[in-house]
Amino acid sequence: MTFRSLAVFPALLLAIGCGQPAPPADLAATFTSDSGDKITGQITMAQVDAHIQKAEPETWQALFAARQRALGYLVEEQLLTAEAERGGIDLDSLIVREIVEKTPAVSDTAVQAFYVQNEERMGGQPLESMLERVRDYLVSGERSKVQAEYLTSLRQQAGVKILLEPPRANIEVQADEPARGPADAPIVIVEYSDFECPYCERAQPSVQQVLETYGDKVLLVYRDFPLRIHENAQLAAQATHCAGEQGQYWEYHDVLYANNRALRPADLQRYAEELTLNSEPFAECLESGRYADGIDADLESGQQHGVSGTPAFFVNGRLLSGAQPFAAFRAIIDEELELAGASL
Repeated sequence: MTFRSLAVFPALLLAIGCGQPAPPADLAATFTSDSGDKITGQITMAQVDAHIQKAEPETWQALFAARQRALGYLVEEQLLTAEAERGGIDLDSLIVREIVEKTPAVSDTAVQAFYVQNEERMGGQPLESMLERVRDYLVSGERSKVQAEYLTSLRQQAGVKILLEPPRANIEVQADEPARGPADAPIVIVEYSDFECPYCERAQPSVQQVLETYGDKVLLVYRDFPLRIHENAQLAAQATHCAGEQGQYWEYHDVLYANNRALRPADLQRYAEELTLNSEPFAECLESGRYADGIDADLESGQQHGVSGTPAFFVNGRLLSGAQPFAAFRAIIDEELELAGASL
């Protein structure tokens, strides 16, 4: 018997001598009777994960993002190691050959141009003292581009397929909901927002840029999520649906966000008049409160999917929380289009 097998043998004896078998890997907790010899209940990891996804969707999304980063690192590490072995060189030499030596030089003209464009950020330092720092920064940017292109080529050659699925909320969209875009679009964005929320107003330019950039590839569905801290938000939400009765839901929606600090009842009526809506039916609709139940249903829907603040966006079920820049939308949308086999 070898030294290795001798080292393992006591561990095997311990395992054999243990009277209680290890629980299945998918179990997080079990409940036993008083005698301790019978399992009377259990909680699975799937139940734990489902609770996190509902109660803490941002934490759940962060966990996926961490896994995605780790997976990307491990994939690239394995590809580079395999390529180095195939070429009979060490990893550092491969990186120097394929990335460092192929990074284009940065000219003095490029350094000067960058300095002039960003002079206010230089803290009053003259070009001469910032020359090498700016050059290093620009070289680092060029090297990142070369590295990304090289790693992309290795991924393509190796036929890498990422099987890690992002967390998704299962949100069903009804045909009669306020929406922009074709019903069969490959990207469905469900927005939960509050007309009195300043962050929702800040998010609107990004949303508009998404619609302009992706066109008929995106369906935007708007759901009302008026927060209790905003005293005018509930009535403002009802007003958009009253405007919708006269075919101007989105026009009224846009006016409210452009004036989201003035949403008193008199303001709501005035905006209707400015859009040349028929004032009397609009006022009757608003007074009737007939859309209040639908807004409460939107609120309940958002709460079921873990929404606690606004704005909250679900891009094909993937949560994007807060007033995000266009780049944040683009990153998810491009991933989803790639998965769907669609492109611009």
